Amino acid sequence: MRILFHLLAGACALSALNAIATPDASGRWEGAVDIPGSPLRLIVDLDRDGRGQWQGSVVLPDRGVKGAPLSELGVDGCDVHFGLAAAFAGGGGANPKVALACQPDGSLAGSFELAGNRTTLTLRRSGAAQVDRVAPNSVISAALAGRWTGRYEMGGYAREVTLTLANRPDGGGGGQLVVVGKRTTTLEMDRVIEGREFVTLGASAADLRIEGRFAAADGTIAGSVLLGGFEAPIVLHRQASGEKAS
Repeated sequence: MRILFHLLAGACALSALNAIATPDASGRWEGAVDIPGSPLRLIVDLDRDGRGQWQGSVVLPDRGVKGAPLSELGVDGCDVHFGLAAAFAGGGGANPKVALACQPDGSLAGSFELAGNRTTLTLRRSGAAQVDRVAPNSVISAALAGRWTGRYEMGGYAREVTLTLANRPDGGGGGQLVVVGKRTTTLEMDRVIEGREFVTLGASAADLRIEGRFAAADGTIAGSVLLGGFEAPIVLHRQASGEKAS
């Protein structure tokens, strides 16, 4: 009986030691990309959501970015890889790639790659994760779904806008924004939040948002276009089915 007790106690102790030793990427990690003469500070937050899926966000103090979601996030123990497209939105489609591996001293070290150029990066855990969790898109009403047109001016140039919104198979709203100015740009609207009076629409790939008051009875969205650090007024008008933009 005593031998069995010691065996069980030893097994429990070994299990506890293994649990402690198991690497885990969750937490807040801080460091800097080794760019000669201009190091880029990064604060990366990693944690699991309620379903056990990994989520992450990044803060870039030198670029004024806070809580941008990580893309292409993969975690294996404490080996991590992810993209920073949202943090570099508006940067000509830049999507830096980060790949990090566990180090004996508890840090994460690896590479930062952008446009074919690669440099080193080391992050050290500084505390508990503070992931900026993205709220799910709203299931949009029939009054908001459909085709909207309008125009705004920025930098002295007028842009004609066509916005199409619909509910996606997963239940949340989404859509497409076509902006015609000196050139034509088509953007996926991947953020759609509909409130009682206001809507927020966003294209994270271009750091573009449309925020405004939604008047279903009038068929208008009156608000602002925000692009990077610029803001311009806009009024969108709902187009009847089959109606062409004027």
